[in-house]
Amino acid sequence: MNQRAREVLSVTGVLTVAGGIAVGAAMLPEQIGVRTVSSTLPAVISAPTLACTGPETLVVPDGGTAVSPGAGVLVSALLASGSDGEATVKAGGDLSGTVRGLSQNVPVSDVPVHTGTELELPVKAGERSLGGLSTWSLGPVVMSAVDDTPQSPPELSAVQSTVTARGDLRGLSASRCDQPAAEAWLVGGGTVSGERLRLVLSNPTSTASVVDVSVLSEDGRAEAPSGTGVVVPAGGQSPVFVDALAPGKQSVAVHVVARTGRVLARMHDSVLRGLVAGGVDVVSPSAEAARRQLVPGISLVNGYSKTADDTTAPGSTSIRVAVPGSEEAVVRLRLLGSTGAVEMPTAGVVNVPAGGVADIPVYGIASGTYTAVIDSDVPVVAGAQIGRPSAAGHHATEFGSAPATKILTGNGYTMLPPGTRSTVSLAAPGKAASLTITPYDAGGSRLDPIDVEMRAGTAAAFALDEQAAAFYVSAFGGGPVAASVVSTAADDYGPVITVLGVEPPRADRAPSTAVADARLGLH
Repeated sequence: MNQRAREVLSVTGVLTVAGGIAVGAAMLPEQIGVRTVSSTLPAVISAPTLACTGPETLVVPDGGTAVSPGAGVLVSALLASGSDGEATVKAGGDLSGTVRGLSQNVPVSDVPVHTGTELELPVKAGERSLGGLSTWSLGPVVMSAVDDTPQSPPELSAVQSTVTARGDLRGLSASRCDQPAAEAWLVGGGTVSGERLRLVLSNPTSTASVVDVSVLSEDGRAEAPSGTGVVVPAGGQSPVFVDALAPGKQSVAVHVVARTGRVLARMHDSVLRGLVAGGVDVVSPSAEAARRQLVPGISLVNGYSKTADDTTAPGSTSIRVAVPGSEEAVVRLRLLGSTGAVEMPTAGVVNVPAGGVADIPVYGIASGTYTAVIDSDVPVVAGAQIGRPSAAGHHATEFGSAPATKILTGNGYTMLPPGTRSTVSLAAPGKAASLTITPYDAGGSRLDPIDVEMRAGTAAAFALDEQAAAFYVSAFGGGPVAASVVSTAADDYGPVITVLGVEPPRADRAPSTAVADARLGLH
């Protein structure tokens, strides 16, 4: 194959050496500062660099106790290309005997899965290649693609997932592999007895990042000086036990701000009620603070149980709202369905104090998939916990953490967690809107597309073909649309669930005139 036609996709774990990180050398400027760099070259568009967290429960602070994930950690990737090429998926660095022993324990699906440290995905022009790597490494997993056609870069999408059938971490947890960011709001989880909430900060760049972590709760802002100035090494990770920052809190929202550089922020949340598993998922970033938030993927199946109005009860569903600013928020909650706003059995207006967090129960509503619309007089952040009950004769329950999502801004792929059935949840909160959802199977073949037409102020949900391994959103028309994916499966104890916001990766554009800032770690 001609080298100019080759594309390389790499998913790489990072080697930790004596508390430091072995990475490719980065050239530092002679002086730390900002300068303008001019060039007559045309702008270069490249595929985005994506990162996954890796095994969250095995990454712990000094003195902490690592917990086995109970099943293999699977990174599933898609590469689409306009020219012939190949993809290489590599997992290197510190190898974990614990994860290696579990690497065969992954969901049965049509997506080809390789256990080990390397996977190759050949792709032909105009086609898609899909595959999974059951990784053995600890540390961040990084995915990138390069080729010699910068005006038409390959497209990437990936998801990390774990399905554990028994034990304390029984359930389905998943998160998108994303581009690192300078700020993130993680709205979900708690630090009460029986709940384990750990924040993992991953830095896929070549220079260290310095991060501040703060916590809001039902009692207001937590005083957490140990969350200030957390150093995340280049190519490495820094774990934080959230209960060490804000112990004994029922409801939290965690704010991550990078002073320098960019990081990938995820929280692994698990609940144990006595000896009974209460669910597990990854809390992924929600949309930035705004006066309106949209949370698609409110999937209800147990809305009429005796405890459905109790946000702390096993299997319950609730909407979480946090107020980052210094003024109290007056918040109005609505649910949108296929015919418009859905009447709720209780008043949908609540007051949330400045720096506070409130959980609003969702109950007394027919089974279905809805979108929560949160309107406030001051900027807020939001998310939801989507509950699932136990099977008859069992007690283990499950939950999924749904983030508030951004409005879709362009075409792109979304990879689905293998071994699940998925439903795309959409909302058109303003004007009428349309788009097309095109599913693809594990071999990259196109399945029947779904043409979507939504009236203004409605939501919609579309179950994907059971063969679907990924999908592509395109052909947008009309007003703005927000989307999430609800992925489910079942085991002997009952259903398991995860909810992923839909936000296709955007290509990186390097301008001909740029500002070089060594503090950002992006040189």
